[in-house]
Amino acid sequence: MNKVIANELEILWSSFEAHDVDEKLLAFHRLKAASTKNDLPQLIEALKSKRNDFWVRELLSEPISDLGGIEFLPELFDALKKNEDEGHDNDGFCHNLTEIAWAENEACKKQLTELMKSDDSRYKENAKWLLEFCE
Repeated sequence: MNKVIANELEILWSSFEAHDVDEKLLAFHRLKAASTKNDLPQLIEALKSKRNDFWVRELLSEPISDLGGIEFLPELFDALKKNEDEGHDNDGFCHNLTEIAWAENEACKKQLTELMKSDDSRYKENAKWLLEFCE
């Protein structure tokens, strides 16, 4: 476990009385700078944490998208859906997903096509949307 990431997550998950927005953003930048591909399991675990709110999920989508790309589309789609269900617009989150589509165009098309064919319908709508950015 990357202790820097763990420490920065504690700040992100803390109350705004304990750490203000600027402190939380600094913690996120330190987390992002310390993250490598080896840390993706820890980042995915954090993305799924019940301690999250919409903002932390959106922040975590950036290093996961950058480092993990198409491999973690299902987990990213799950977090995106949770944010949508909570009534958030996900502008930054959606941007991070489109970056995957642009950076890994052909591989992303293939992954999204597979997700759309899947019996698991929870990914189909987001896969269809993201596929538009692979053109």
